[in-house]
Amino acid sequence: MLLRTDDLTLRTSKTEKFLEITKDVPVMCATQPKDILDNIDDVDSVIPLVKKYKNATIVQHGYDHINRAKGDEKKSEFPSFINSLEFLPEIIKGKKILEDIFKKQFYPVFVPPWNRFGHDYQILFEIGFVRCEDDEGVLDMQPKRGWIDSDYFWRKIQTDNTIHSLMFHHEWMTDEQFKFLEQLIESGVISWKSISESS
Repeated sequence: MLLRTDDLTLRTSKTEKFLEITKDVPVMCATQPKDILDNIDDVDSVIPLVKKYKNATIVQHGYDHINRAKGDEKKSEFPSFINSLEFLPEIIKGKKILEDIFKKQFYPVFVPPWNRFGHDYQILFEIGFVRCEDDEGVLDMQPKRGWIDSDYFWRKIQTDNTIHSLMFHHEWMTDEQFKFLEQLIESGVISWKSISESS
């Protein structure tokens, strides 16, 4: 099972807590390159913190996480009406930012914001990504910024063999939810894999 958190961009008390709780298992951190670059010299830059946790793998979470969908369409940084030639240079730039900063902690996986990419993933493979992670096979632990029903969680874990990843947003987590994650890891009932092992 893959343990994933999205929007890891700043050093906050919740970022620190999440990384400390997960320090003994592989964790995939989906990160927006533009935010990393914009905050690179700030005191709350997450870079030094992440580098302390060698179990944490950084993957690319879009480029700037800005919604460009029209009107009532579902949110997407890369909706289908935008020509891929317009955004591919930013994705390539973002990949280089993360490679240069995080070195071996970066792994070339692309996670589209809101788990939506209005184009063929093949164009991302052609620029060096080895995998794309959306919501297929992902169990959202915080639907609508709430928390997953406990009975539903255990039923899915025990009976649904299509689930390969648990998705968190650490900045939305409460103390009770952090405790759940800590106890889940300590229980040993789930065998955790890194994103490189899962690819």
